Amino acid sequence: MTRLLYETDPYLTKFDAVVEKLNGEWVVLDRTAFFPGGGGQDADTGWIEDLEVIEVRSNDSVMHQVPDNHFSVGQRVECEIDWERRHDLMRGHTGEHLLFSTLSKINPEIELVKIAITPKKKAFIVRGKVNWALISIAQQEANHAIAAQLPIAEQWVDKDSDVVKDIRIKVERIHGERVRIINIGEIDKAACAGVHIQNTRELRMLLVTKLTSARPSGDYEIEFETGKQAMESALGLSVVGLQASDALGARPEDLVSALNNLKDEMLTLRSALKRYSQEALANIRPEKFEGVRIYSGAFEGIDKKALIDAANDFVKDERTVAVMASADDRLLLVVASSKDLEVDSREILMEALKLVEGKGGGGRNFASGGAAMPLAAPAVVAKGVQLIKAKFC
Repeated sequence: MTRLLYETDPYLTKFDAVVEKLNGEWVVLDRTAFFPGGGGQDADTGWIEDLEVIEVRSNDSVMHQVPDNHFSVGQRVECEIDWERRHDLMRGHTGEHLLFSTLSKINPEIELVKIAITPKKKAFIVRGKVNWALISIAQQEANHAIAAQLPIAEQWVDKDSDVVKDIRIKVERIHGERVRIINIGEIDKAACAGVHIQNTRELRMLLVTKLTSARPSGDYEIEFETGKQAMESALGLSVVGLQASDALGARPEDLVSALNNLKDEMLTLRSALKRYSQEALANIRPEKFEGVRIYSGAFEGIDKKALIDAANDFVKDERTVAVMASADDRLLLVVASSKDLEVDSREILMEALKLVEGKGGGGRNFASGGAAMPLAAPAVVAKGVQLIKAKFC
């Protein structure tokens, strides 16, 4: 069985080993410092004899994928871990332990569901109540632990040890009779198979950057950054926050309250706009042409859903067509026809939108599309009406 050097020295970057087994691109060594992934942390990459190791997996032994290798069994090879990548993952994994620990102390009911520690993303999913107020407190506590330069150590105990009762652990995921525990000072003790840094000072800083819904796998996904990346993001976000507070005329500490007030105002205005739009559309009178009722119009700033609903309502009557547009930041054209008429709404729409190089789609009785030329709405509607009239001449 491969000797796992990363378990005793996660900072080992270069080592030599003997090739024990080959299976195409896959290489098994007698010992390795390549971490094969685990605990939500991605596997290492690096080089064996200057050939790139693109993936590492663990089955009965650790397997290294090395394309285009010409190794032979018994050959001694020089190996190197991609240390910058590994150290980033180690910091991310330790940061996850630290952040979840501080969160769970504030809300003991939250449950860790899934972890993702990759070069591109550091995140974990939880079940339970989490909000930005809780995140703020937990993040502050985590950064206090970083400043305290707490030691991080591993500990091996039997699965039936009393120590296991006092740690974060999912016993069903532990294979074998021994449990590996990662201790962050005295503030967190958790069963874990991943590789970690030796001291919280290596994190330098931890910053939560995103809190989003994780349904159905969990309630929330929490994304975070550590080190230099966290510092740069914090500076960038602080500038954005200050710019936003200036734009709203609010103090930075009142920004959330100001945004909530603005959101409430927008909801009120949207409700009013929808009501006024419905009233305006209800007062449209159709033009009668060859026994066909044609509802048409170009409306500035009208509620788009109200426009679509009105068009569909109009064509519930027989021998009726609707050609209507809204014009605000973009042009939205709607064409609808009753089922008893030989009018292809999509055909009319696409032909009318050629005036503004617009795009759209739909079916025979309803179609919609748009373009980046709202001022042309009256002309586009007029073109649509002209095309419909041509069908009945």
